[in-house]
Amino acid sequence: MKFLILISLFTLFSHALNDQNHTILEEDNLTIETSESFLSSVEYGRMLYKNPRGISCSQCHGKEGKGGQKIAKYYDKKRNPKLLKGVDITSYSLKDLKASLKNEYRENNKRKYHKIMPMYYLIDEEVQAIFDYLQYSNKQEE
Repeated sequence: MKFLILISLFTLFSHALNDQNHTILEEDNLTIETSESFLSSVEYGRMLYKNPRGISCSQCHGKEGKGGQKIAKYYDKKRNPKLLKGVDITSYSLKDLKASLKNEYRENNKRKYHKIMPMYYLIDEEVQAIFDYLQYSNKQEE
């Protein structure tokens, strides 16, 4: 009897695992849930976006990457006050986001350095997760 109970529990457990190990949605480089993970790529991206082992992305780019956050106030050569604000990163492609985070962004085939953004040492999977979060959170608003 105990043997039958053990086999039944094992069977139920293995079916439950198989049901959880799948990708829910994959389109336009957007992965909602990764296989064999207790966190979806979007959830992981949200965590990284809020705390990427350094200054939070949201401090400059806002809650969902739309920018506009005040970073600093400064004065130009004529002593006119200026505001430095975070840019909208929601339209960045995955390639652009990776390049930007590594300070390798190019515009018209010329390297364009960030003047204020810190350099982040994220692996490709982490950048993909942040990209997924930005894409997902902005699709929810449409």
